[in-house]
Amino acid sequence: MIRFVIVVGLCAGVVLVAGQAHAQYRYTDDKGVSRVTQYKLDVPARHRDAAVWVGPTGVGKPALSEEQRETRRRWDAYRRIGESSLKPASFRRLDAVHPEKCRER
Repeated sequence: MIRFVIVVGLCAGVVLVAGQAHAQYRYTDDKGVSRVTQYKLDVPARHRDAAVWVGPTGVGKPALSEEQRETRRRWDAYRRIGESSLKPASFRRLDAVHPEKCRER
């Protein structure tokens, strides 16, 4: 009975741990269908140059190119400008800034 429980536990562990790996490269085939594969070598040779990395970046993963980093910095600046223009302007009370002008009214 103990052996059976151990075997079932090991099988369940293998099934739960061994899942399908996340796809990393995206390309478009001849019919115009977008496909995703784990490795760039899985992409057909005629589409390999157009394959795009869609996975995470970090250690062992392709990083962004300098042009992509510049584009990202530019879009971040545009986003911050847009967010700041949507915020309401904070106005100070006029009598606190210029009390003499408020008395003239």
